[in-house]
Amino acid sequence: MTYPDFSDTMTVRMKKFFMDRYPVTNGQFYEFIKTSDYQSADTCNFLRHWVDGKPPKSLVNHPVVYISLEDARAYAAWAGKRLPTEMEWQYAAQGTDMRKYPWGNEMDSTRCNFKTGHTTPVNAFPLGHSPFGVEDMVGNVWQLIDQVYDNGAYYFGLIRGGSFYFPTTSPWYVTGGPLPVDHPEVLLMVAPSLDRCATIGFRCVAGAIKEY
Repeated sequence: MTYPDFSDTMTVRMKKFFMDRYPVTNGQFYEFIKTSDYQSADTCNFLRHWVDGKPPKSLVNHPVVYISLEDARAYAAWAGKRLPTEMEWQYAAQGTDMRKYPWGNEMDSTRCNFKTGHTTPVNAFPLGHSPFGVEDMVGNVWQLIDQVYDNGAYYFGLIRGGSFYFPTTSPWYVTGGPLPVDHPEVLLMVAPSLDRCATIGFRCVAGAIKEY
C-alpha cells in the first residue's frame, strides 16, 4: 500500500488544541450508548467483546475496541469533540524535540503495554506520558486518525501507536507492539463490520484544526 507522501520537509504551525489524556474507555463509550441511543447502520462486530450490551466490569477502564471510524466520530460529536488529525496526534505524542516515544528516544517496556496479548487499563502506565502529559499513546491499542485517503483504487485511513498484539508468524499482519510515534500504518476502509477489530480504539481532541 502507498502511504501519503510526507518525504518533503515543511514547516507546520499548530493552532492550539486539547487532547484527551487517555483513549476513550469502554465505560465512557457505554455512557455514550445509554445517553444517545446510538445505533450503527452496520452492527456486525460492533462492540463484540461486550456482554449483553455492556462492557465486562474488568474492562470498564480499558480502551474501547470493536468500533469503526463512523462509531468513533459519532462518540466524538456527542462529546463535543472530534478525532485528531495525524499531525495533531504525533505532536501530542512527540512534543517539539522529535523524540521516538512519548517518554524519550529509547524503548522502555515498563512505560507501556508491551506485547501482553491483551488490553490494559488506560491509566496503567503513568510514566509513559508524553511531554504534554498525554498517556497511553503507544502499545495498548492502535488509535484512529480522522483522515481518509483515496488512492484511486480504495479508501484507507491511518492508525498510530501500535497495539498489545504482536504477530510473529505472518507477513500479512500490520506491525505489532508499541511503535515509535512517527510510525503510521494503513487501515484499509472496507466496511464498518470489517474495519472493527480488537486492536483499534481512539481518543478525542477539542479546539482548532491545525493550519499550514
